[in-house]
Amino acid sequence: MTVSHNLTVQMHQQDTDYYCGAACAQMVLESMGAGLLDQDDLYADNHSHSTVDTGVNWATGPDGLQWTMMDRRPPGFTNYFALYALDTEELISRKLCWTIHHYQVAPIALVYGWAHWIVVRGYTASAHPASSGDNGYTIEAFDINNPWPPTPSFDTPALAPPPPHSATDGCGSGGTRGLANEHITYATWRSTYMTGVPGGHWNGKFVAVCDPEPPALRGGPVPPARQRRGKGDLLPHDDLVRSASEGLKAYGLNKRKPWANLLRQSQPLGSVMVQRLDHANSFYALVPFGSGDGIDAMVAVDGRWGDYLQSVLRSDTTHLVEPLTREDALKLVLDRRIDLGRGLGRVVVRKEALCLYPHLVWRPCLESMSPYYPFHLITVGRQRIYVRIDGAVFTSLTLDVKGF
Repeated sequence: MTVSHNLTVQMHQQDTDYYCGAACAQMVLESMGAGLLDQDDLYADNHSHSTVDTGVNWATGPDGLQWTMMDRRPPGFTNYFALYALDTEELISRKLCWTIHHYQVAPIALVYGWAHWIVVRGYTASAHPASSGDNGYTIEAFDINNPWPPTPSFDTPALAPPPPHSATDGCGSGGTRGLANEHITYATWRSTYMTGVPGGHWNGKFVAVCDPEPPALRGGPVPPARQRRGKGDLLPHDDLVRSASEGLKAYGLNKRKPWANLLRQSQPLGSVMVQRLDHANSFYALVPFGSGDGIDAMVAVDGRWGDYLQSVLRSDTTHLVEPLTREDALKLVLDRRIDLGRGLGRVVVRKEALCLYPHLVWRPCLESMSPYYPFHLITVGRQRIYVRIDGAVFTSLTLDVKGF
């Protein structure tokens, strides 16, 4: 038997491509009763107080985010936020669970190395933690609010609001931007999200802004081994769809509100394979579920072994973005002069002189902090062009980001 604890934290997207820390602070502080604070002000606080790691160019450093959460907490909130940089992923994950369960406040975690901040608003486990030091339960999954992608007004100011944000601003509602109701298995959390800081002051640590109590001790139960299927070849469509459906049932999402109502009327609509650019020989497939008029949920499964990885559900009012087809991706660049940036000139994309990679590709980067937003990869000679599934076109991926 498993238990779940999910907090109500309204989704808000980041206003710029580097405001993830400000958006996370905005979400958590609002859920505590501080009101909807301005992301520009929150980012100024985060950035100006990110002073410990002087050798790293943080947008929002861990110390800066902790300072902001302490300074902006509402008067009635008598507890305080602590910055934890722990030695293992397990220890920081148990801190997340205890903060949610005991303090009823969503912690903020640093993921994808040191690239990005997200709000962790819920968990599923074998039992609720009995104390901050409890290491006897097994974590099965997390529920998150990921503030990426930026609000549509970041690219097109005429589309505002938001900003300013409001209780009905539509952030995370799906459509062409925003993802809410994200569910991540603990195995995926360990392998993709909570991977540890790769350098600087917090090198080798696993970081989050949580409650102030001492962390659990090491030595909790070892997560069960994954049940592999197949021989490691890329799985065919039918197996991917079956794995996605089985995963939703195995984690009880087909019985959880608000998932149950939407999944009851949805069917798998296909599958697309995605190759990880940062992990050798690693693939995942996105399997959309819908009812004919749009996509209700997107499920990610391992492309070689069929493991359920994570999923996302649409809002009550808007469907999720439908992945751009290969044909439509080509139409966006064919016979166009694409500026390569950095003074490298422009390249003409000719139908007779390009290669379109057979699978989508993804890695955490400034251009996509969500595995639900992979890219079509087109090469023209030695130049690469990335067409994100929502139609945005890039000639490179920005990897050197900290707290974006």
